[in-house]
Amino acid sequence: MKKIISLNKILLFFVFSLFISIAKAELFKADEFFLDNGLRVVVIENHKAPIIKQMVWYNVGAIDDGLGKGGRAHFLEHLMFRGTDKVKDGEFNRLMENNGIINNAFTGHEFTSYHEFADISKLELLLALEADRMTGLNFDEKAFEAEKKVVIQERKQVVENNPAAPFFERLRQITWGNLPFGRPVTGLTEEIESLSYDDVRDFYARYYAPNNAILILAGDIDAKTAAPLIRKYFGTIKAPLVTREKAPVLHEKFKQRLEMKLPHIQTSKISWNYILPPFAELNGYVYDYEALAQYLGSGQTSALYRTLVDEKKTALSVSASFSYVSRSNANFVLSMVPADNVSIAEAEAAMSEALKQAIIQLNTEKLASIKKKMLADSVYIRDNPSDSANLVGYLLTTGFSLEHLQNYETDVEKVTLAGVKNAYREVFYNSSEVIGVLLPETGEKK
Repeated sequence: MKKIISLNKILLFFVFSLFISIAKAELFKADEFFLDNGLRVVVIENHKAPIIKQMVWYNVGAIDDGLGKGGRAHFLEHLMFRGTDKVKDGEFNRLMENNGIINNAFTGHEFTSYHEFADISKLELLLALEADRMTGLNFDEKAFEAEKKVVIQERKQVVENNPAAPFFERLRQITWGNLPFGRPVTGLTEEIESLSYDDVRDFYARYYAPNNAILILAGDIDAKTAAPLIRKYFGTIKAPLVTREKAPVLHEKFKQRLEMKLPHIQTSKISWNYILPPFAELNGYVYDYEALAQYLGSGQTSALYRTLVDEKKTALSVSASFSYVSRSNANFVLSMVPADNVSIAEAEAAMSEALKQAIIQLNTEKLASIKKKMLADSVYIRDNPSDSANLVGYLLTTGFSLEHLQNYETDVEKVTLAGVKNAYREVFYNSSEVIGVLLPETGEKK
């Protein structure tokens, strides 16, 4: 089953590109170049095994669906596995299976990605098939209607059968208001049902083009070897004019609260959502916010986990995350599952007190440990071609540079104690706040 995601990983700053003589990686060995038709290519070398991860990332996602056309990007993702002018319907998946290739796709709010993992000997086949369906997709009305049923069924299974889904979709809508980020990637069922053949064909023609895509190869390959093959299959594809509407940004400050009781919910959950300015307008250094999230709620060694779960026994779990995208606001989120004997009011009070104590207790020694963990986590990216390709694709489609990712270690070292405490003030005192409380339909917590 194809995945629907909104990834939250390392996002950085600035766009950087030249031809094949690109800056060598600190985090990994990578080269970046452009074809004449605008296709952006990144080749990440990893010669530990004769394997290859291929990803094609399109700079289009659910925020481009259009009002009332929810689900177009995701629907098209499904149809991309149908036939082309050269490969008949069903042949693509058969070729994948017969050649031992693992493949899938996913749609996010800002991007759509197609990926394959295979033996390096299959690289030319992978390139040929992805280049072919970039502009050669050819599905008829019958295939369209058949796939529509599949997409609707997927939403029912993945979203509507999730007892917490109404809460999280409503919370997202309240958080983002009328911004496209407030709409579900899948679209609503009634929107999917109303999509026409022309709606999806026009979407494909408008956004699927080499100058709106990034090709990433990670594995047992280098740029010098890969470049001629890439040009062979992608170089002749024409580059139309591609335009994307500017996503609106939330500027006004507000506070909202959502409490929802749902059947089949076994445990309560509280979510604090803080809306910050776009990352380029943040007050302070972006990595200060990353470090703050790590310190407060990244794993069982984090400050909030130790206080609320281990010491106070107020919560069963707690987490913190910071995310930002290229076209709208940044977002800081706290999540908590209260212990069974703890009321919502008690849980909220405990979280408030734990946050105050955590920032008081943060010192240079603890910050050094946080930075060390952030850098240690990045090592795993270097060792795994799939992780490398995923991170680079996400990074570039959200508007940042390969160069700054490669300089991640240097940038993390610039994080300061004063900077993290400033980020704390910006998140918890100067941003908009949306609190969501999910409750079981019975056994209410007061």
